[in-house]
Amino acid sequence: MSRTLLIPLVSTGNVPQLTADLVLHSLSSEFHFIESLDSTHLHPFVGPLDYVFEQQEPVLFSKFAPEKTYSTALELFYNDSRSLYVIQQRTPVIQGYLNNFVRDVICPLVGKLRITDVVILDSFGALDEDIVANTSRTSKTNNFYSDALCQVRSVGDVVREMEAGLHLNSPSLSSNIANTLFQFTTDSVQQELSTRQQAFKFAYHLLNSPFPQFQRIKYCSAFVHEGDNSYDAHLLCDHLTNVIDGFKKITKHTPPVSWKGVYGSRPVPTSFDEGIYI
Repeated sequence: MSRTLLIPLVSTGNVPQLTADLVLHSLSSEFHFIESLDSTHLHPFVGPLDYVFEQQEPVLFSKFAPEKTYSTALELFYNDSRSLYVIQQRTPVIQGYLNNFVRDVICPLVGKLRITDVVILDSFGALDEDIVANTSRTSKTNNFYSDALCQVRSVGDVVREMEAGLHLNSPSLSSNIANTLFQFTTDSVQQELSTRQQAFKFAYHLLNSPFPQFQRIKYCSAFVHEGDNSYDAHLLCDHLTNVIDGFKKITKHTPPVSWKGVYGSRPVPTSFDEGIYI
C-alpha cells in the first residue's frame, strides 16, 4: 500500500502553505497531529493553535495531543483513511541550510514513515529567476500548473540518465530532446527543474538515500502573482486530484481562523482617521 508525504515549499505567495492549510482544515475530522519536527534549520516560530472558523477548538490537535497549546515552525499530520502525511512548514529555511534540512530532517522522516510517494508543492512568479518556464503558455492553454514525476530507480540508472541529459555520450549536440529525472506533462508551464530550485535539493538527497520502499517523487508547481493568493490556494487544492493518487476533490474548502483578516478575508475599511484606515 502506498504512503504519501505532502511537502509544501515556502515559495512565492506562500501558496503551498495555504494549500496545506486547506487540506488539513477542510478534512480536519480525518487528520490529526503527529508531532513537531526538528526546526533547527528554520527561522524560529511559535504561534497559537489553528482551527476552522466554525469551531472553537483545534480539532487537529484535541484528539491525540490535548496538552498541546501552541504551534511550531514544522509540524506533521496524518490521515489514516488516505494514507497521507502532510507537513506544515510555517517559516523558511535559514539561508545556506537547505541541504542540512533535507538531509537531517526530511530524509530520516521518509525512512521512518516508510513513505512510497513524496509530493512536493511549489509556486513561482514572473520575477523568480531560478525557474525555467514558458509563462506565455498560460494565456494559450489556461493552465498555470507544472506536474512532473520522478521514478526512483538504481543509482546506476540515475547516473546514466543524467549523462543522457548532458549528451556526454552523444557525438552530436544538435539534439533538442534532453532526458531528465523529472518528466513533465506536455501542458506544464515548466519543462525542466533548475538545479537552483529548492525541489532539486529535495530530489537530490532523497534519491541518494537508501529507502527500499521509496518509489516516486512528484512535483507540482503553480504559476502565481504576488498579492492575495488565497484564491490560488483554492485552485491548487482542487488540482491535487491530478497529483496525489486516489485523492478525491474536497467538496467544501474550509480555511482556518488564521486566514481571517489576511488575504482580503476581512471587510474593506470604510473610515479614515488621522491617515489610517480603520
